[in-house]
Amino acid sequence: MFLAGRNQVMLGRSLIGTMRKFGEMGYEGIEIQFVRGLTDILALDYLDDYVIDKVNEVAEEISLPVTALSCHQNYVTHDLAFETQKLLIKNAHKYKTDVVIVSTFIPLELREGHPEVYDKLYVRTKELCNIAEECGVKFAIEVEPNQLFHNLKIFFDMADKVKSPAFKLNFDIGHMYLSEVDIIGAIDRAKDFIVYSHIENMCMGEHCHKVPWEGEIDLLSAYHHMKETCYDGAVSLDVYLQDYEEISPKCIEWINKNVFSKI
Repeated sequence: MFLAGRNQVMLGRSLIGTMRKFGEMGYEGIEIQFVRGLTDILALDYLDDYVIDKVNEVAEEISLPVTALSCHQNYVTHDLAFETQKLLIKNAHKYKTDVVIVSTFIPLELREGHPEVYDKLYVRTKELCNIAEECGVKFAIEVEPNQLFHNLKIFFDMADKVKSPAFKLNFDIGHMYLSEVDIIGAIDRAKDFIVYSHIENMCMGEHCHKVPWEGEIDLLSAYHHMKETCYDGAVSLDVYLQDYEEISPKCIEWINKNVFSKI
């Protein structure tokens, strides 16, 4: 396994500037988030051919591949986000990746007791999976509290409905802990779907992205089991409480020393 950085939390840096900084820090890949900073503004210019060409040029120059594209905006109730997800899928191979990660945040009061929202979730997810199949791309759902996909049961129910080989899972280890508690069991249940992972630490009942050495999750056991059973690829550092640029070198060193080097 190897660590990738996430660009949207590198505030004040361009995409190319972020890539170069990630290379200096010791990241071995970049997950490109199509959202500007910690806002809901979509970075649609990242789909321009000249941007893609420059990213690929720098990726080769500094050996920092694009490990995934992601757009953490709710494609079910946000039409522009839905159209953006289509474009990410269709352009993933231009970025030399085959993974597109999505989330489905929606407030509790707008999802529970509203079956029509889940009906629309099926329709749009099925459409996106159809496009992903045509493009040879993995459409990776992130299970997370306060999402339409807020536990694995909902994820598996949708898998049964869409019946698509493109329907996959981004295993965010902290979110999965909050949703399922038993991380090893969750890996076993989801092993046929896992195509990516996010790493951080968390404490039960607190949706708070902690640095790896804090919190309750045994990251070594979890990633050892994941590697043994189903996945041995890129893992993105997913922390927000600290300055990402400042904390990344310490996180990279700690994860490589205490987790990845021991699995």
